[in-house]
Order: sequence, then structure tokens, then C-alpha cells
Amino acid sequence: MDIIYGVVTKVNYYDEAKSFGIVKLRIDFNDKEMAKYRNILFTNTFSVLSVFDRKPLIEEEYKFSGEFETTSFGPQFKAKTFEHINEDSKEGIIAYLSSDNFPGVGKATALKIYNKLGNKCLDMIVNDKNVLNGLGIKASLKDIIYDNLVYNTNSKKVIVELLNLGLTMHMATTIFKNLGKNALEKIKADPYILMYKVEGIGFIRADNIASLVGIKKDAPVRLKALINYCLVKYGANTGNTFIDEVTLYSECLKFLEKDADILSKDDFADYLNDLKNESKIVIDSDNLIYVVKTYNDEYNIARRIYKLLQNNKSEFKVEKIDYALEEIMRVNKITYTDKQKEAIKKALIEPIIIITGGPGTGKSTIIKGIIDMYSNMFKNSDAASDMIGLVAPTGRAAKRLKELTLHDASTIHKLLGYEGGERYMYSAENKLDIKMLIVDEFSMVDADLACRLFSSINDDCKVVIVGDADQLPSVACGNVLLDLINTKEITTIKLEHIHRQAANSSIVELAHSVNKGALPYDVATLKHDRNFLICDDNHIIPFIIKTVANALDKGMNLVKDIQVLVPMYRGSIGIEAINHELQSHFNPGGKEYLHLGKRFRVGDKVIQLVNRSEKNIMNGDIGYINDILIDGDKLIKLTVTYDIGDVEYGSDELDEIMLAYAISIHKSQGSEFPLVIVPFSFKYYIMLKRKLIYTAITRAKKYLIMMGNVEAMRKGIVEIEDDRKTKLTSRIKEIINDPSKIKSSDLIVDSSEEDDIEEVSPFDFL
Repeated sequence: MDIIYGVVTKVNYYDEAKSFGIVKLRIDFNDKEMAKYRNILFTNTFSVLSVFDRKPLIEEEYKFSGEFETTSFGPQFKAKTFEHINEDSKEGIIAYLSSDNFPGVGKATALKIYNKLGNKCLDMIVNDKNVLNGLGIKASLKDIIYDNLVYNTNSKKVIVELLNLGLTMHMATTIFKNLGKNALEKIKADPYILMYKVEGIGFIRADNIASLVGIKKDAPVRLKALINYCLVKYGANTGNTFIDEVTLYSECLKFLEKDADILSKDDFADYLNDLKNESKIVIDSDNLIYVVKTYNDEYNIARRIYKLLQNNKSEFKVEKIDYALEEIMRVNKITYTDKQKEAIKKALIEPIIIITGGPGTGKSTIIKGIIDMYSNMFKNSDAASDMIGLVAPTGRAAKRLKELTLHDASTIHKLLGYEGGERYMYSAENKLDIKMLIVDEFSMVDADLACRLFSSINDDCKVVIVGDADQLPSVACGNVLLDLINTKEITTIKLEHIHRQAANSSIVELAHSVNKGALPYDVATLKHDRNFLICDDNHIIPFIIKTVANALDKGMNLVKDIQVLVPMYRGSIGIEAINHELQSHFNPGGKEYLHLGKRFRVGDKVIQLVNRSEKNIMNGDIGYINDILIDGDKLIKLTVTYDIGDVEYGSDELDEIMLAYAISIHKSQGSEFPLVIVPFSFKYYIMLKRKLIYTAITRAKKYLIMMGNVEAMRKGIVEIEDDRKTKLTSRIKEIINDPSKIKSSDLIVDSSEEDDIEEVSPFDFL
């Protein structure tokens, strides 16, 4: 490992959130230690990539350890560690104190401090801020100087301690930012605190750190963390909101494998009780085990539904509604069916209604009718429009909703003012100022998001829930749409009539047959809008390539119009394999970047995998790579064009996107595509179930091409997904039957989410 030291001449890049920066460093070839690098460097100034404890400053001196790398732009240095040197020089102190780290402190004030206190002034201030007295500095500015110096002094000390554990600089700085000056002590006492306090660290990473600080495999603190991990993982894998004790114990033993003997059944029961007493899990009256957040979500949704149902006063009279409905039909030249009229009227009268139905049953028409009606009832239609919150779970679904209704629509996250992590602008404490909430594609909404949404509206806000209860439920925990319907307490209108526009669609006909568990006899017969190409597994990918090529020849766009939907990621005909082949065939050359085995090229179709509010992109957004900027073999940035515009990614963010020529059926929820291609094979047997197939078919807007084995499709249709295990329905009934529960203190405070107020720096609020 090489060691270099020199002066920062330029800060090319610095990411505050990741503490990562790229600086230009000038070294002195007259120094014999630095002179040895003359042979590998074109100049004595070059780029250094490193994690820092704060934003570097020009003219600061640093020492780095790491390795030189050769790029097309010349050598650069990738640092593993850093340290400040000569911090007590006059130039260094003045540059530091007058930097952005000390808002309001200029060079004149910094010089005044240095001239009075000398080159040890920083240490003197940390030891006693009263040394700043008599310098004519305002009290508020003294506090800023003192607090920031204390914070940075602590950070350097703690980061070095964490580095000594073998952690990377990035991980060390992240942990310090979350746990503060006592980070090392907290980690040594309980390394698994990182699971709850530091984003990006789960049980596996915390367990690795635990071994570094000497935590044994059979330590109670480890086994309790493991139980919590298995509980969370089970919910994520199954969508269930709870688990029974026997199943959870079995999940833990599965994880431990050969070490299963370290967790006896008696110890497991004791640890469960400890976790309950520590408020890290909930065990309800039926001895069912919950993650605290999920338990609270179910109760909070139930309470909000009860409150909404009490709002049975309508601001509109029935006669006025009937008149307005006739007027809307006349102006829009549309005739609603009796069922559609009922839905529109009840949306204006009832406090909360559910509208459910399959494709072609007119759900979008009803949404537009409700909006038109609500606006018509007010003299000022613009003001009325502002009172309506029209949302869907995904960006693509919201865009389609806006196109169909001609009304502004957004994602649920955007309406709630999502700010990243667990932060939302609107909540139970800061309510949305809307009078009507309309949520489309509600089958995708999980318990967490439903809780946030219902908690953020006032009790007098009318709620219209629209969705297809026969589609796949949400990816995350819960089955909220079906649970709400099953209460039988909320007015639910089920649409079954297929309207004229959809009646000629054999795709819609197929979807309804599949939903009933029947495969039409003519499924493999060519129709005007669908076809089934029978082939063996070896021909599935060639058939997909040929189908895509034909569509492109007819003027379709690979990014916007064509989507391959596949049930599984792995395997010879899984999503990853199909993406590789489609990329090779339709985007074979050009500028590219290889990241952890994944090859990204300019022109590639990609999908966003996580929510990123700061970039205005959400999980499921699809776009294409329009630029890749590389310095040698290092990625500077990769730019993806989405509907909302261009979004830039660094190399450490590429795990957030993947190729999207083929995507999972779950990821396609809420979207429609002109052409959908769906392969069927017995290799997908684990995933092939009725709702999955139904959801895939209903994503096709104009054309549906199926291929592979018809019998695999037939077998999948008769396989019905297990109902998710939730208690939302019973929670709602419980509160309706005993309204006193609305005021009870059943909610649990999650001890892992309590803030360490003493660790917060004033600069966290600047």
C-alpha cells in the first residue's frame, strides 16, 4: 500500500451524504518520500478518491494510504485511509475556520482568532470556549465555532477507532453520523444496534462486525437480533403481517443450519419474552408475533377507517347530485351504466367507498366521472380541483391516471411529501389540505403506506379506493384492499360488466377466464390482439428476440412500448438471462460500464429498484441510459432519462438500477404496455399462480404475446396463491364493536427507533 501526502488544490466532487470526495492533490517532488512517484506520474498534481470526515478544503494538507490506478486520463490515487496533517499552521487554521463548516465566520474573524490564541487555538477552543471572549465575536458565532470543533474532533477520534475494527472508511463515517461520539462503546455493547440505527446494515453485516468485537455465536444479544431478523425477513418473503412461534423458531434454525444447537427451544422462548419486554417485537393476545411497526400499522389503519366511517355527513344533496350527473353526461357525451352512476354518486355521499373490478369494467371512467362531478358541484372548478388528491402507487400508474382523467395525478409518496428514509412532510401531525382522496391501483398499497396515507388526511376527507382485488397484493406486508373489502363495513361496488371498448379485446376476455380458473380452448389460436407461440424452453429466448424484432420493425419503441414479463430472476430463462440476451441482440455495442458483473450500455432500458425522493424517482420507474462518463476504468456518472427527466448515478448507486428489457410481474404492477410478452415454462413452477398470470395478462394494453408451454400456463391457473395472514379485518371490526379502543394505548413504542438526542449536533439542523 502506498502512502502519499500533499496539499489539496481543488475539490472536484464531494457527496455530503456518503462523505466521499475527489480532490486534486499536489505533492512535492523535492521531498524524498514523494520523489519516488515521479516515474509513475506525469505531473505532481493528480486526483485522489477518498472518504473524508468532512468536506476537504483548498490548501489543506492530507496524508493518504492506498493504491495508484492507471486511467485513460492518467494515474489517480484510490485512498483506503486519510489523515489531516499540519492542521495547526496559520494558513490551515484560517482556511478551516472560514470554510462552509463554520457559517458566518469569515477570514477576518479566523485571523483574529489565530492572532490572539496562536496555532493551538482549535484545541484551546474545544477545551474551553470562553477563550473566545474579548475578541468581539457574537455569542451565537462562538457557539457555532465551539460546537462544530467539538463535533469534528469527536468524529476523527471515533472514525479512527472504527477503522481499527477493520471497517471501511465509508462505513465508519456512516456509523459515526448515526451513533455519535459513543459509537464504539455502543457497538461493543451491542453491535446489532446497527440493524436499527444505520441504513444499509442488516443482520449479516452487523454479525460480521459483532465477530470483530468478540461477540460469540451463542451470545444472547446475537440470538435475539437473529430472531428479529428472521421475523422481518419472513414478513418480507411472505407478505404476512405476523408469524406464529413454531414457524419463527423453525426459520431461525434454518438460518443457523449446522449451529442450530446453540438455540434451544427454551432459550428461544426466553429471548422472545426479552424482545417483547424491550418493545422490539409484539406478541398479541393470540400469541402471534409482530414487527412493532407492522402491529402499529394495522391498528392505526383500523382506527383511521373507523374515524372516516363516522363522517357520514355529505355536503351535497341527492337531488343536486342527480342533476349534476345528468349535466356531466350531456357535456361529456357519455352514458354511464347504472353501476357506474351508483359508484359516482356514492363517492360524493359516502365517507369512504371501494370500487373494484377487472380490466375493461370501467374503473378509470368512474374516476374521471367522480372528478368531473366534484368539480361541477363548485362554482370555482379550479378550487375544487385543488381539493382532490388523485394518486397511484407508481409513477407510471399516476401518469396513466392523469392521461385518462385529465386531472393532475401523482404518486402516493409525492402527495405525502416523501423526503427519504422514514421522513414524510405530511403525517398525522401535519395533515393534507384536501377534501377528497382518490387512490387507484390500491391492490399494490401495503400496510405501511396505507397507514401513512390514511393518517395524513382529515376525518372529513372523502376517500375513494379503486383497485382490482384479484391482482397480486402488495410486495411488502399486508393485503389491505382485500382486508378492507372483507370487513363488509365499507361500501364496496364490484364492477363485472365489460364495456364496449373492451368487449372486442380478447386480452380482456382471457384475463377474466384466467381469473375464474379456466383456460379458453382457443388460447393457442391467433387472435387480432394476442397469440400463444408453442415452443420448448430452448426456443423461448429466440422467440422473444424475434417477437421484439418484429415489433421494432413495425415502429414500436423498445423502452416505451415493449415489455417482457417473467416470474423469476434466476435460471436459463429467468429475467437476468433474458435481459443479457436482449441487451446483446438489440444494444450490442457502444460505450459501456461493467459493475459487479452487470454490464450497462448507453441506450439500455433500465428500471429503478428503490425510492429516491431527492432524485424524484421511485421504485419501478423505467427509463434508458443516455450517457456514461468514464475516467479510465472509473465511472464518473451514468445518466438515465426517465419521464421526469435525467437522473445521474455514481458507481456506488448502480445497485439501484438493473436492465429492464425483461422485468418481474410484481414490478409491472400499476403499469400498462402496448405490447407485453410473457413466457411460460415448468421451470417457473414455484412462482406460477393464478394471480400472477392474471396480473401479467392485464398489463397488456394492445397486444399480448405468450410463448412456451401451454400446460405450464394451465397448471399455473389452477394453483391459487395462499391467502396472506393479516389481522386488519379483525382489527377494524374490533374497534367498530368497541369504539373505546379508538382512545386506548395499544400502540407499542419501538425502542429501536428512540432518538439519541444527546448525540445530535447543532449542525445537523443547518
